[in-house]
Amino acid sequence: MVDSQWGQPDHLQTVRLVLDELQGLHQQPNEPDKDASCARSDASGLAARRQLRRIAVQLKRNANPPNAHCQPSSNLSALSTLTRLCDQKFVTYSYASIPKIWRAVYVDAQLLKACYALESRFDTDTDEAELLRICIRDIDLALIVAGAASMSKNGHCHNLISALQCRLLELDTERHHRLDRPFIDRGPPRKRVRVMLSEPSEPTFESFAQAELDIQEYSFDQAPSFMELAAPDSEVRSKPFIVRRYAQGAGWSAVQSGVGDACQGSWSSMGHLLRVAGPARVVPVEVGADYSREDWGQDVMLWTDFLQRCHWDQPVLPSEKSERGHDRSELRHPVLYMAQHDLSSQFPALERDYSLPDYVYISPPPPKDWPDYRAPVTPDGVSTNLWIGPAGTVSPPHYDPYYNCFVQAVGYKEVWVAPPHFCPSNTFIDSGEASTNHELNTSLSTEESSARLQDSITGNLMTNTARVDVFDPVELIPDRVRAAAARAILQRGDLLYMPPGWWHSLRSLTRSFSVSMWF
Repeated sequence: MVDSQWGQPDHLQTVRLVLDELQGLHQQPNEPDKDASCARSDASGLAARRQLRRIAVQLKRNANPPNAHCQPSSNLSALSTLTRLCDQKFVTYSYASIPKIWRAVYVDAQLLKACYALESRFDTDTDEAELLRICIRDIDLALIVAGAASMSKNGHCHNLISALQCRLLELDTERHHRLDRPFIDRGPPRKRVRVMLSEPSEPTFESFAQAELDIQEYSFDQAPSFMELAAPDSEVRSKPFIVRRYAQGAGWSAVQSGVGDACQGSWSSMGHLLRVAGPARVVPVEVGADYSREDWGQDVMLWTDFLQRCHWDQPVLPSEKSERGHDRSELRHPVLYMAQHDLSSQFPALERDYSLPDYVYISPPPPKDWPDYRAPVTPDGVSTNLWIGPAGTVSPPHYDPYYNCFVQAVGYKEVWVAPPHFCPSNTFIDSGEASTNHELNTSLSTEESSARLQDSITGNLMTNTARVDVFDPVELIPDRVRAAAARAILQRGDLLYMPPGWWHSLRSLTRSFSVSMWF
């Protein structure tokens, strides 16, 4: 049985809906938007649209009647060629300026390839399974890189991923029945993980942050109200504060602790995180514990492999023995970390495990020390990103242009904050240092998918990043900054509120899963 969290779609209906839309879309002239002039002048873009329409028409014809599955043909080769053409365009432009037509061509090529995979016959189950996994991966890349969600293709992407995953599980079931053995769930969604004992009482961590103050703290019952934060002359809105155990009080299932898979909705459960994604999903990751270092880079990898590399099959507070094992493992492999990625958009089932705090809807005015503040340009004025990684990852001192509600869902983090005019260093990270090898190659080959995302969000933020480690007592910061800075240890469920422009740095003390909500 397919896990209910990612559903059993009607394959034929999904394919027909996608083909109907793509056939009509690419038959129309370019819509008059900000990219229209670029699209008209780009003959190759128009030719690519016509090719996509021809493939959509042919696939739709082969899909009727439903039992007439198409045989492998030149369509797959044509779609692969279009994908490689898009790869070349993505490298030609900076990430932010990629014309919309090429993003659309890339996304639609992956959707058509998925329709082809669902409607084709294959010589062996192995060949079919391989193509299904490639299609899932490439639609994930469409969501991550090409901006499928912003082009109203989000629903088609998720529906086709579900259809592809269901077919993968059907092949797995058929294979085990042919072997005349009891069916054993092999796919990642139902992977058996180690049963974790309940976490012990809250541990005590020593703080190394260079700060003389403590961040203001409140209990959930005593936290500032919505009206207190929204008031035009609010004083509490002007400084960071922490609401202890906020997520527990707000009813987030993500912060539950308990015994392994038995704790439904808990983000500390590897089994739950695999189920909400389903098999063969890939995610963008950062390679290296600190993005200010020269050896830092980006990549894409299987969600299953990423969680294993982050030791998600271990307790949040590992034993001394497992810690020694982790140390040996990290000598062989660099630290991996997911930062500033809207994972809940890629895996929508995660949205059931948390809710946005009321604070993000206060519609705050620009602060006195940050007059250029503007809310994120999103439908609801909120931008949500998830952060995941093992112990030891560090976000160097930087500032963001938005208000922020940051919730620690799993694990522990040390946080350091300082007012906008108290920069901890006179040396900043050059954004050019981040542009090397950071473009994301979306070609068909997994080996060629190492992330090289030029002008990535993280790379752009490096111009707002100070080159100093505020958690290293040897690397001293100015006395005036130390006197104005504050620190705290964030625990499971804690909410950290920050106004725009405040310097902040975070260090993971254990494996960690956090939610950042800019508003």
